[in-house]
Amino acid sequence: MATTWHREEPREVRPFFHAIDAAEALDGCGIRLFDGTDTRTETSYDLDEIDFKKLAPSVQILLADPGQWLPDGLSKDDLELVLVARHSFLKRSEPVHSISLVEQLPSEWSIGPEVLARMGGGRNLELTLALTLRTDREPSPGTPFVAGHWLARKSFLLRSRTMPTLFDLRTRKDEEWVAKGYPAKTFYAVEYIGGIDTELDEGASVATVWLHVDAHNRMVSSSLGEAMQPALAAEIISSILLESFKEWKDVDTVEAASPLSTLLKQLGKEKPLSLGGLKALVANPPLLKATLQDRLSVVAALK
Repeated sequence: MATTWHREEPREVRPFFHAIDAAEALDGCGIRLFDGTDTRTETSYDLDEIDFKKLAPSVQILLADPGQWLPDGLSKDDLELVLVARHSFLKRSEPVHSISLVEQLPSEWSIGPEVLARMGGGRNLELTLALTLRTDREPSPGTPFVAGHWLARKSFLLRSRTMPTLFDLRTRKDEEWVAKGYPAKTFYAVEYIGGIDTELDEGASVATVWLHVDAHNRMVSSSLGEAMQPALAAEIISSILLESFKEWKDVDTVEAASPLSTLLKQLGKEKPLSLGGLKALVANPPLLKATLQDRLSVVAALK
């Protein structure tokens, strides 16, 4: 098994037209979320808090015959298969498994409890299986040449129904907080951008959340992160709703693909929360925060 892994390049710099046949090589791969259940091939799953308590993900490896897609000039020895776990809220990413294509591929790769613990218990975890270049090569138009360039990939996102991904998380040091006019030991601050009631472009968010780098490091290096994440998310989401209210206080309907629509679904229980119900909560900030704490299972996380 390979012992190194290189971060893949962004999507927008991958014009590998000579490797286009490889793009669907991993399409047949799937994931089993719980012990004793069937493997599924969908790429996104909305889970409840009770589901994360029994989560035991295992990615099924079903690679198409390399003879059908291997680009000219590349051999199986040039490539490796990697499985990467990524958590956007905790700003954490780590390789879980990797193997050269010349080796016998396993039928599946499991994600153990220690990895899940480092990744917020699996809430809003993205697991990416990727076919990548192992070493640097001489540059050639349309062909991967940097270690980590990917030819094919498939991602599985395990989303928490009670923790919508509305914001981009970034960190600041003491001096950076001071330069922005905040006290040096500020824990977090929310900068609302806009657009909560409209459909966003892929990868966009409605707010940027700044977290003190020391707090962030503590959260990603211990079980503190799993315990603190729901409480912090409740505070952040309430701030976003309160600050954005002027944008949607007079609307009667919600755009189906908007973050606000997603929030209504996730804040409801048996059925989505009504727009009127959310407006009533925003008009009563303490009740809004209490509702978020309940739906995000804050008390249960403090175990």
